[in-house]
Amino acid sequence: MFKLLLFLMGVMLTCDSLASETHNDHTNFCKELRDTDCLNLIDRELEALPKHSVSWYKLTAFKLDYYFDKTEFKKLESLILQLLQIENPPELFKIQLYYFYSKTLMYFRKSEEAKKYADYVIKNVESIYHTFEDPILMVEIANMEYVFGDKQRAYKLLLVAENKFGERGDPVFHLELNTNKGHIFYQWKNYKRAEHFYRRAVNWIEDTGHDDKVMVAYANLARANQFLLKYDESLKYYLKTYGLLQLQQDNKYIYVIALRIAEVKLKLNAMSSAAEYFKTIKFDALSPHYHKDYFELSDALSVAK
Repeated sequence: MFKLLLFLMGVMLTCDSLASETHNDHTNFCKELRDTDCLNLIDRELEALPKHSVSWYKLTAFKLDYYFDKTEFKKLESLILQLLQIENPPELFKIQLYYFYSKTLMYFRKSEEAKKYADYVIKNVESIYHTFEDPILMVEIANMEYVFGDKQRAYKLLLVAENKFGERGDPVFHLELNTNKGHIFYQWKNYKRAEHFYRRAVNWIEDTGHDDKVMVAYANLARANQFLLKYDESLKYYLKTYGLLQLQQDNKYIYVIALRIAEVKLKLNAMSSAAEYFKTIKFDALSPHYHKDYFELSDALSVAK
């Protein structure tokens, strides 16, 4: 998320030409390195840099992005709380920090506090957009509005982005555009329309090699089909997600997907298989958001024995 601000920070804080870079996140920085090697590389590079230099802020943003993508919210929160102590950080870094903090606070269900930081992001990102008119940034603004503000306004922003930039063949833009449209219809409980946009997101990103993005697209499509009671289709995409997660190291999202697979298998009367997936879940690794579903599934499996 917020990859463009990583790029814009480099543009606005240094005179070096970065025009050839696109979404300058931690995955591009680490290239083919494994997850833990990526974090180690970031930490080594940070130690070698003058603190609070342009390069230091940029690499620190990569580290925030790493923890966010890996759903390491406790580590992310710890790092953010340290960084919030910095006096007068660059404005774009501050916006990124507030963005990640708002998302982290939402993860821990502190919605009122999260909104305070999100409001700052929405206000200031809009001013940046008018300077750097970019399709991904417009979608990011819509995403913040969707999560913390007005969903009708968020959808209108997405339509503007589509009308303005829809003819571009950028898979990441179309992924983000359709995913956020899907999220809005999902919140409106229009699961059929949500499924339509989530499937378009999958079609755009599936063959790009962006496994992290493909994984999330699959999971969204699976969830919509689960609500539509299309359990075979739902299971198909949950299993695709699970397969990609198994290739990663220590991504706690795998326990959420195991929970969903177990739910769907239970609906398909595959009791023993549902129980096997349920046993793989580490409860302590689940966000409180999933605790209710976990206990309901546990009870259902106990009754089904």
